[in-house]
Amino acid sequence: MPAARLRGSGGAGIFPVMGAGSQARGARTEKRKTMDRIQLKEQLAGCEKVLIGLGEEWKSGEEVRLGRAYQALYELVKEKDYFIVTMATDARIYETALGSRQEMVQAAGQAPGEDLCCEALEEGLREKMDRIFPPKQELKESRWQRIVAPCGNETWRQCSLACTKDIWEPGEIPDDRCPHCGAPMTGNTTEAQVYIEEGYLPQWERYTHWLAGTLNKKTLILELGVGFGNPGVIRFPFEKAAYFNQKAFLCRVNMRFPQIAGELHGRARGIAADSVEWMASFLADNEPDGSGGKVNI
Repeated sequence: MPAARLRGSGGAGIFPVMGAGSQARGARTEKRKTMDRIQLKEQLAGCEKVLIGLGEEWKSGEEVRLGRAYQALYELVKEKDYFIVTMATDARIYETALGSRQEMVQAAGQAPGEDLCCEALEEGLREKMDRIFPPKQELKESRWQRIVAPCGNETWRQCSLACTKDIWEPGEIPDDRCPHCGAPMTGNTTEAQVYIEEGYLPQWERYTHWLAGTLNKKTLILELGVGFGNPGVIRFPFEKAAYFNQKAFLCRVNMRFPQIAGELHGRARGIAADSVEWMASFLADNEPDGSGGKVNI
């Protein structure tokens, strides 16, 4: 590596200087990351549905880093009809805006009510039409109902011997022993000796109902950090959904496995990056740039 000799009153010193080639590669990398974010935002703007998968890269990590990524994801999809499938079992997502029990969204499978009367109609005629064709009341559901965690929730407790299908929330069993057989409790996750699946099945049914409604709809499939630890949960089903829905676009972000199947050529994009950091970078796009302004992509 070339070096530069710096002269001053204190004598001379030698410091390495980054070569032009390294600087150029760095500039190209940043440009590519910027273009990836622009492309995702363009896909989001034009889609009707957003299917999101969170994989192994979201299972653990520094809390602030994950928090920023979850916040960025919320900001991107909060106005969209989305569903999240997560392999993370730490339940952190339920502590974010994505897991809010207070914030409501339109219920899955419900189309916004259409106004049968145009703005030009007289008020009397509008009232008459409303009596004949009462406006449909839109069903609402909480944001947490747009999340399914098929690998479980480690904050929920189950009998380690699976003597019962019962599942308890944190603090319900103070001594952390099964009230039926006295065995120690364990987390309700796939790590249990016998996994009690009843904990996630109601949400899974809600998810499959929502997924059926994506067929022939412009759907962005956003797969974040999903590898081959358990590909049957997200990776393979998402590829299948993209393959059968010709209006779908798959965006796969993974540090080690960003490869895309050849059958999806032209309808998919693989991005080799840490998906948590990549998602958090969307927040940086709207943060001060140091000059008092904001950087907006």
